[in-house]
Parts: sequence; C-alpha cells; structure tokens
Amino acid sequence: MTAPAGTLSLAEQHFRLTLAASASWQAECNVSTPALALQRIHCDGLPKPGNGESHTLGELQGYRPYALVYTAERQGFMKRTDAVSSHFEFQASGSLNLSIIRESPDSAGDEPTADANQSFRNLIGKIIDELCDLAGVAGYLAFHTIKLVEGPYWPEPELIPVQGLWQAADLTIDW
Repeated sequence: MTAPAGTLSLAEQHFRLTLAASASWQAECNVSTPALALQRIHCDGLPKPGNGESHTLGELQGYRPYALVYTAERQGFMKRTDAVSSHFEFQASGSLNLSIIRESPDSAGDEPTADANQSFRNLIGKIIDELCDLAGVAGYLAFHTIKLVEGPYWPEPELIPVQGLWQAADLTIDW
C-alpha cells in the first residue's frame, strides 16, 4: 500500500487514526487497540477482490464491520489565504466522507429489525461523540463539523444473496 503523503492523503490518514481511536469503533470491530481497528478502515474502497473482479459474499462478510474514508466528490478540498494578513500562507480545508458498514445482527425478512436499526443508530451516535472528543487532539484530524447524511440503510432485497444483509451510515466531516 502506498504511504499517505500530501495534504489530501494526510487528512484522510489523520481521520482514519481518529476513528481507530474510538472505543465504540474498536468494540464494534471486536478489537482492543487502535492499530487493530485501523485495519478495518479503508481509504476509497475495499482491497482488491481475491478473484480480481468482484468481491464474493464471503469476502464482504469477512470485511465487515468496515469503514470507508474518502475525500468528498464536490468541494472536497481547498486552500485559501487571508489577503490582508502579514504572512502570506495558505490554509487547507476540506470535506471527507465516512461510510460505516456492518452485518445486520438481526433481520425480519429482507431488512434489519427495528431493534437492529436502533442499535446501529446508538453505535453511530457514540462514534460521533467520541470523534468530537478527539477532534484537534495531536495526531488526530481537527475537524469542525460532522453530519449524518444517510443511515441506517441496507441493500435492496435482490442484492442480499450477493452482498448479504448489512447496515450502513454515511457521514460528512468538514475540516
């Protein structure tokens, strides 16, 4: 894997480290250290499928829970300066997207139960609170806004045989 370098990649990496330090994320991953939790946080997408073409159901289930961190498609990054300051220095800012995906712990037919969705909302809320506690701490991403964009949501019934029954939430982080 190519090491992160430069403003864009380092922002993603600092956010991955922030999420990995979340006790709730570690508990969801059933691990006890940030280093182990970091292994379940991917930039831009999952690793290449074993067959080189598409992930099998077993591969997808093996990855879960996982998180995807990626720079937002529109207005994801900018640098600006204060035109009247005594120092002409550009400050970087941007938006990251975070998708958290897990296996649904319980289902009613082809969708998660209400209790499974409540459990997932509780998890996402705890993670958000812990991320906010870490924002700006040395080594972690100093962000100023975090917003739930969508979730929980799950796959369409016709995708369940191929992908399994998962739950996901999408967040945007402005830094």
